[in-house]
Amino acid sequence: MQSHAVEHCKGADRRRGFSMKSALSRAAKMRLLVGTSLAVTAMPLAAQDAEPASGATIGEIVVTAQKREQNLQEVPLAISVLGSEKLQQLQVNDARDLSGLAPNVTVITGQSSNNAAVISMRGITSPASETFGLDTANALYLDGIYIARSGASGMDMAEVERVEVLRGPQGTLFGRNTTGGAIAFVTRAPSDEFGIRTEIGYGNYNAFNGRIAVDTGLIGGAIKATLSYARRQRDGTVDDLMESRDSRDPGSFKTDSFRGALRADIGTTGYVQYIFDWTRTDGTPLAFQLTNVADGTPRPPLTVNGVQIVQTQQAPVAQYLANATFTDPRCAALAVPTRAFRDRICLDDNEPTRDKIWGHNFQIYNDFGGFAAKLVTGYRRWNNTINGTDFDGMGDFSGPAFSQSTLFNGFAGTPAQALLPFVFPQGTPQATIDFVAGLPVPTTNAGLFTTSNDRRHEQFQAELEFSGDTDTLDWVVGGFYFWEEGSELNPQLSGFVLDTNTAVFSNFGPLSGAFQASNPARYRLVVTPATLSYSADADSKAVYSQVTYYPGGRDSGASITAGARYTWDDKGIIRTQNGAAPLATPQVGDASFSKLTWNLMGRYEFSPEASVYARVATGYRSGGFNASDPLSTDGSVPNFDEEEVTSYELGVKTELFDRRLRLNVAGYHNIFEGLAVFQPTLTGQGTFQSVVRNAGKVEYTGIEADFQAAVSNTFSFDGSIGYVDVKFKELLAGQPVVAADGVQNIAAFARPAYTSPFTANFAANAVFPLGSNGTELRARVGYTYEDGKYSFNNTISSPFNEQIRGDNVNLVDAQIVIDKIPLSGGEARIMIWGKNLFDDNNLLRGIDFGPLGYAGGIFGLPRTFGVTFGFNY
Repeated sequence: MQSHAVEHCKGADRRRGFSMKSALSRAAKMRLLVGTSLAVTAMPLAAQDAEPASGATIGEIVVTAQKREQNLQEVPLAISVLGSEKLQQLQVNDARDLSGLAPNVTVITGQSSNNAAVISMRGITSPASETFGLDTANALYLDGIYIARSGASGMDMAEVERVEVLRGPQGTLFGRNTTGGAIAFVTRAPSDEFGIRTEIGYGNYNAFNGRIAVDTGLIGGAIKATLSYARRQRDGTVDDLMESRDSRDPGSFKTDSFRGALRADIGTTGYVQYIFDWTRTDGTPLAFQLTNVADGTPRPPLTVNGVQIVQTQQAPVAQYLANATFTDPRCAALAVPTRAFRDRICLDDNEPTRDKIWGHNFQIYNDFGGFAAKLVTGYRRWNNTINGTDFDGMGDFSGPAFSQSTLFNGFAGTPAQALLPFVFPQGTPQATIDFVAGLPVPTTNAGLFTTSNDRRHEQFQAELEFSGDTDTLDWVVGGFYFWEEGSELNPQLSGFVLDTNTAVFSNFGPLSGAFQASNPARYRLVVTPATLSYSADADSKAVYSQVTYYPGGRDSGASITAGARYTWDDKGIIRTQNGAAPLATPQVGDASFSKLTWNLMGRYEFSPEASVYARVATGYRSGGFNASDPLSTDGSVPNFDEEEVTSYELGVKTELFDRRLRLNVAGYHNIFEGLAVFQPTLTGQGTFQSVVRNAGKVEYTGIEADFQAAVSNTFSFDGSIGYVDVKFKELLAGQPVVAADGVQNIAAFARPAYTSPFTANFAANAVFPLGSNGTELRARVGYTYEDGKYSFNNTISSPFNEQIRGDNVNLVDAQIVIDKIPLSGGEARIMIWGKNLFDDNNLLRGIDFGPLGYAGGIFGLPRTFGVTFGFNY
């Protein structure tokens, strides 16, 4: 489903972790939310003493989020729209740059792919895992085509005309996997006029960007096309001490993209359009920095509801690292974990990743008079190659290795040597025992966790819709088909630190104490190579319809909207390896899901300046498979079930003071059932994965506001603010010590993953004319705030969840543009820009490796700045 909109007219106070002193209280945030709305409302009143110049109004925004053109203020939905000019000014280069620009919407980077994004809307979050079989909760659309995989969301933002952010379930017109909302990217259509658009820029970290786009204009009065090419690149932002090339440091990338669009008019009533896009990104993902290591202290069972619950036991990584030998002494300091941002790291196995994304989009539209028909089809592919990722960041180091055959090496000359004949097989010659005891304990230079990956994905979509209207009715009906198939080959090498005194030498009865006291290497690394290999496919079909009725006619100000969609999903998986060796017989999983989703909306317009709406809507995220889950009892790959949400929303939309202020406010309450939660697990096959279980019932209650205020022709302000309170009513994830007690509700230990309870952004804008030839100077200063985010729902299975909670984000950006400079028959512009001006080094997301005994995080980008020159002809 495609949605359209056209707009007509580091500081000294770095906040680490979570503390009540470093974060606004909930009550204070609510007061700020309400107070800001009131202050914004009052702002133009204070300016009325000096009559603003003519034209100091806010431009109308027209959207078709409900399959027809409507003024944004007339749509009974919470929508934010970013036009091409703002996207360019804010240097929005991919979906991650949208974070904080709409209320209750945050986006953070994925864990391995250069393009992956974890999106949270109103507290409902897409999965952090990038494996197939796991669908997103917040959908991305490109020209009406659903982007099924977050890692495949990379695209040339230079040719994006607008971005629409629809908050709340969109289960009727957008369909499945929109329980939190949807983000639609709409690219530029070919122009009727010949034109050339160019841009070139340079910034710190050796950043370069350049692009060229050509519009052919109308050919033969009916055909027009546009072609564009773009290149963006940057050196790394963290110094890899083991890599001499800055272009290979973490945070580096090189992206090439091409886009072509061809459109032919069908008389005056329709068109045929074809779009091809291709993007390739080579780069090194942002650095993973070690923040916490465990010392192996036993974690006793917790008592919950009178039942003892198992806690994850962590390996004694701290003791192993304390005695490790580092090849490069500069890397030894990195073995001491810290939450403080480090601008250097040691990566001994971190090769550049490569993403290739391309797609075809074909559309036919025609208005037949009484109704209109539109067909949208699309095919897309994504190839992702990760040659090596180092998840400890300490470089090349070595320590004692564990194996059964070398267990008694190193005991020569110790009191326990005399006891060795009691443990060797009877009849073993003393010389052999002495020889073994005299051998050194073997060492290994394996890291704590390294991985590589090869992923392939393709998808096809077709959607046919019919729409029409009468004096009192708007209607749309449609059918939807979607197919996808993907495969993954994911080798891993994990190191588990074993306390041999506890795990081995405690089992020798009266001899145990002597062996433990003489143990030459108590902490040894168990190195486990394993591979996850599988292919997955999905098939989805849906039919939908929505009707809006105007009881007193279109000019009455009242409307009632009802819509429904029925979806059928079929999914399958074939797993060929989940451990050290390929499976003799592939393991198969099949699952089917279906759901009716609906919405009911009512709107009443008190005046042309103010309206109120109410909305009840449902959403559905399809169930699926987590490929690393252990086998079910029948030998198949188990699936998890669908998630369901029911949302209640009440909103007010206003345009006040002669359209100098637009203020929209919405409150909502979402009831979420079947929440799929991730639990970090070291599987019996030796792979580290997060298994998925339907375990939760959650309620989300929030309020949000966004505004635009035009004080004069020179000055304007815009911003948004949002707050969401997440309450877990049920989290059935507590594993009992006694199996008969059953899985327990541990809602008291639950945290909202990847959710910022409070978000805000504010910007001041200014426009100054320069001379009489139309040249103008535009300036903007913006501030974005996001509360820190947890990374996992379950603090019992994720022991470091509190410690790796993300930092509060405080970002200040600024741009100065001299625009519309007459040059050689065209117009030029020069922009100086800066992002994160106070260099707020915030921890964006954490990864807790659970039983492996350590955790780390990925930090946001440092201060970046540059200059860009553009020319349009």
